[in-house]
Amino acid sequence: MNKNPFDVVEPFALSPLLSLLPSMGGFGKLETLMSSFYARYENVQSLKAEGDQSRDQKILAAEEAMLRQVLDWLALTPGGTK
Repeated sequence: MNKNPFDVVEPFALSPLLSLLPSMGGFGKLETLMSSFYARYENVQSLKAEGDQSRDQKILAAEEAMLRQVLDWLALTPGGTK
C-alpha cells in the first residue's frame, strides 16, 4: 500500500523526545521519566567505557551529551534533585 506523500507526519516520527514535552510547558511528564533518563545515561557511559566496536562512538558521545543536558535541566527545575 502506497502512503500519501501529503499526509501529515506524526510528531513522534520527527522528534521522539520532543513529543513527550507537555504542550503547556510543564515538566510533569519529563520529571516522571528522570530515573529512566539517568539509567540510560549510565548505560551509555558503560558502553563508551567498554569501547564496543559494534557501536558508533560518535553516536554514543552525542547521546551521552544529550542525556546529561536533559538531566541537568531537570535538576534545575523546582521538582528536581538539585
